[in-house]
Amino acid sequence: METPIKEPSQQTYRKLFWALLFSVTLFRMAIAGSFGLGTDESHYVLFSRHLAWGYFDHPPMVAFLAALTTLAGDEVFFVRLGPIICTAITLIVLRFLALALYRDERVAFWAAVLMLFMPYQHLLAVALLPDATLNLFWCGALLAAWYAIKDGKWAAWILLGLLTGGALLSKYHAVLLPLCLFCYLLASPGRRFWLGRIQPYAAGLIALLVFLPNILWNAYHNWVSYAFQLSHGGGGHFTIGKLLAVLGGQMGVWSPVIFGLLIAAFISMARERPLSESDRFVLWTSLPVFLFFCGIGTFGRILPHWPSVGWWTGSLAVISVTLGKLSKRDKAGIRWRRWCVTGAIVGFVMTGFLYLALFLPVVDPLYSRARDFSIMLNRHFPAIKRLEPFKSQDDITNILFGWDKIAKRVEEIRSRMPNPEKTFIFCHRFYTTSRIAVYVHPETEATTLRNKFDQYRLWFSAEGHKGWDALFVIEDRAVERSERYMPLFQEMDPEPVKIEVFRKGKLAHALSVFRYYGFKGKYEEK
Repeated sequence: METPIKEPSQQTYRKLFWALLFSVTLFRMAIAGSFGLGTDESHYVLFSRHLAWGYFDHPPMVAFLAALTTLAGDEVFFVRLGPIICTAITLIVLRFLALALYRDERVAFWAAVLMLFMPYQHLLAVALLPDATLNLFWCGALLAAWYAIKDGKWAAWILLGLLTGGALLSKYHAVLLPLCLFCYLLASPGRRFWLGRIQPYAAGLIALLVFLPNILWNAYHNWVSYAFQLSHGGGGHFTIGKLLAVLGGQMGVWSPVIFGLLIAAFISMARERPLSESDRFVLWTSLPVFLFFCGIGTFGRILPHWPSVGWWTGSLAVISVTLGKLSKRDKAGIRWRRWCVTGAIVGFVMTGFLYLALFLPVVDPLYSRARDFSIMLNRHFPAIKRLEPFKSQDDITNILFGWDKIAKRVEEIRSRMPNPEKTFIFCHRFYTTSRIAVYVHPETEATTLRNKFDQYRLWFSAEGHKGWDALFVIEDRAVERSERYMPLFQEMDPEPVKIEVFRKGKLAHALSVFRYYGFKGKYEEK
């Protein structure tokens, strides 16, 4: 849908976009080092210390990014500098994509603003996650695809192939990009002829060649990464509960009203006759992403942020439809305006709470009030269970604090072992191991010993550490879990060393460290 261009208005929105981009990027840089690394971030920093063309659960681009930015230092700021820069560049690419599709600076500006009202977008914009480079390559590939399809120049097709390959090396979700573009061409009467030309297939071959190192790595490692990813969402059955959980997750991470506006925008575009090429491109490069992940989520398990790449053109869909609705100034336009204002308010409140929880321990008092309410309800309706008393693990923001102190204490305990240089650290799950391993001395070995395969099986040789001593670090079910690993060692000290870390005067972490001696060189049996 085309909208009339007013030169003064265009200049104003252009300046507003750059001012917004500059101020938001500066703010993100200012807070980047204010809290510790998250679980996934810790894991990916460890990736960057073991560079390879693939890993157990992801392709390598996140490791390359972290390795590049941490050349300047290991501080948290430099770990997150890469994602912040990638997000800023992606927003610039989004602006050019909006101008290429709609020739309207308003669409570019308001699409960027819309992203700021979605809580989880703030995490994706700062945290070291594979989404940082995926978003950049995905958005760049869409821009290249539009010009390649529109003008037919070989340079644009080659660029599309290179950027698609970069997206695949960022996250396996990028396999949806060719599918989206195929659906667009198939649905476009005027551009369907490209399916019979060589250029799209040449672009696909280039993308495959760029992605080839990861394929070869997986072939050498028994296809471990692909097998793990393909296991998501398989083997389950459809239930209404899963469908509601998937939709609830989307509403939770993006805000309920904004996700509702996205659905309304898709419906509005689908009903429009005739549908413009710009709207058709936006629709088919975003809608399939949400349908795919929401679809597999009704049979298995997905993480709510997995469809995030759909928002790059999804945001353009919401804004282009919104501008068209508001320009009519009828009753439908008034209702749409009210929903937009409501969405902005709800998104602002949710985002504000996110930042508040990062800097202040607000979860404890809110949980306590919720527990009091559950107790009151239980008195009148016994079927409603009372919430358990608050525990430090209930505040998920505690994950971002205190692990550097925990690692320091673990290293102190290791230094008092009979053979510190031959003492490794292990945890029951990989994410606890990563939270500690990223902060300990680089030469300190860390791993997991569970029978479940994870990345540490590729880094740690059990047979090669036969005879070593070990420290088992555990947060919950300490005694039960410590006894579980006794058969793997010759001897164990039954008395653990306790570690407690406080945040703003409140307990954030309580761990036990068990000492084992004489590793037998094998993993836990199934």
